[in-house]
Amino acid sequence: MRGAECSLTLGPAAAAAARADLLLVLHTAGDGRLLRHGADVPCPEGGLFVHDPAEPLTLREPGPFTLCVVRVPREAPALTDARLRALTRAHPRPGGPLAAVLAPLAAALATADTPYSPGTALHLAGTVTALTALLAVEPEGPGPAGPGTERRALRHRLLAHINDHLGERDLAPAGVAAAHHISIRYLHKLFADHGSTMARWIQHRRLEEARRELARPRGGASGVAAVASRWGFAGAAHFSRSFRTAYGMSPSDWRARHCRGEWP
Repeated sequence: MRGAECSLTLGPAAAAAARADLLLVLHTAGDGRLLRHGADVPCPEGGLFVHDPAEPLTLREPGPFTLCVVRVPREAPALTDARLRALTRAHPRPGGPLAAVLAPLAAALATADTPYSPGTALHLAGTVTALTALLAVEPEGPGPAGPGTERRALRHRLLAHINDHLGERDLAPAGVAAAHHISIRYLHKLFADHGSTMARWIQHRRLEEARRELARPRGGASGVAAVASRWGFAGAAHFSRSFRTAYGMSPSDWRARHCRGEWP
């Protein structure tokens, strides 16, 4: 998106076009001011921010500017509503450890001249989603060693345990907490501190793995019900509803598009 001296406003029309998405915005050239939620803040060159199209936004530029915009499905980062609101109200970040990784990736995706293969696009989408989620919960990076280091290490072990047991339908907080010798209350606190819940994270990871399986060249050999069962969903109907909510299409449509080599 390019322009000259102007005011750019996104409102209801933009929200209707991208109501299921968040917008990851990179200000690659220019030096403007961002107006939203009653705040008027600098938006320097290299500024990175996440915007909810349902909210009004005005970007004022004194001269030529360039924006790179990448859509991220609203449900994909697996964040709580409160954490998601905080992310979409954060000021543009011109730097930081995560922004340094995410900004060039967003620019490359927004300006790619040729489409990626379905498999490559799938992995890139997962990477952007994961980094966007991290931008919400660790905006200043992991920080120095201290009391939080042990909690982060424990949380990584919990996530690894969940990944190893995703296919088990009875995967639940009580069993995970017992396996790591912590209380259920403390387990919930560890997830809450990172803007999510264990149930939401499990749902997110199951959907991601099911989506990857359906997109593989041989993924079509398994029916939707079999994929749902393999990744711990209660049934095909529940899986299909959850998949459509997260990705805006049915599992069958997703598989068909990838089998044809298309990318939505």
